[in-house]
Amino acid sequence: MDTQRKSYTPEFKLKVVLESMQRDTTQEAVCKAYGISSSMLHRWKKEFQHHAADIFYEKRDPKQKAQSEGYAPGESPDDLKKIIGELTVQNEILKKASGLLRRFSKKG
Repeated sequence: MDTQRKSYTPEFKLKVVLESMQRDTTQEAVCKAYGISSSMLHRWKKEFQHHAADIFYEKRDPKQKAQSEGYAPGESPDDLKKIIGELTVQNEILKKASGLLRRFSKKG
């Protein structure tokens, strides 16, 4: 017998979680209305509460923005672009210096 697991959209999960948090409804009534188990609703609520604070991270601070997007410190795309730029400049300086050293060693 092939049984497929139901999959729910994030929008549906949010709707169910928010409805379950209203004062005039019970968790059992919400589960019955939407045809889900109470353990599933509990997981969704737990996940919602865990990630809800991420919405309020300071968007103007690049470090907090990168952290809220799941990047480790120093690994965000902006940080990596900065490192690439610095390495490119260092590489150009070394190329020029090695060219100058070759010229001086041929003359001497």
